[in-house]
Amino acid sequence: MDFSEGAVQHALHHMSHQKVQADEKWGALQLTPERVQRLMQVVESDREKYDHESVYLSILERWDQGDFSKAVHDHNAIWRLQNGNTGMATRLLNTEEEQEYIENNFQ
Repeated sequence: MDFSEGAVQHALHHMSHQKVQADEKWGALQLTPERVQRLMQVVESDREKYDHESVYLSILERWDQGDFSKAVHDHNAIWRLQNGNTGMATRLLNTEEEQEYIENNFQ
């Protein structure tokens, strides 16, 4: 249950890659309901530890409900917190693109 702020950001950023198109993507972490639930528990259990806990929880709560309609915004919000300078998300992946991403990165 002890994740640094950077670890939370990396997990969210890497999971969002499954849902978005970006020119550059570094890191992949499969976005699963269990992983979303676990990360929510981590952030909720130690809210005062995180400078941006409200950002993390709003993303995780949406994802927990299966709502990825704002995944581009979610990716870019985390990307900005990490001082991203390349790899901004531009659009959602369609179903086929997401499946290809999963196959290429997790199977």
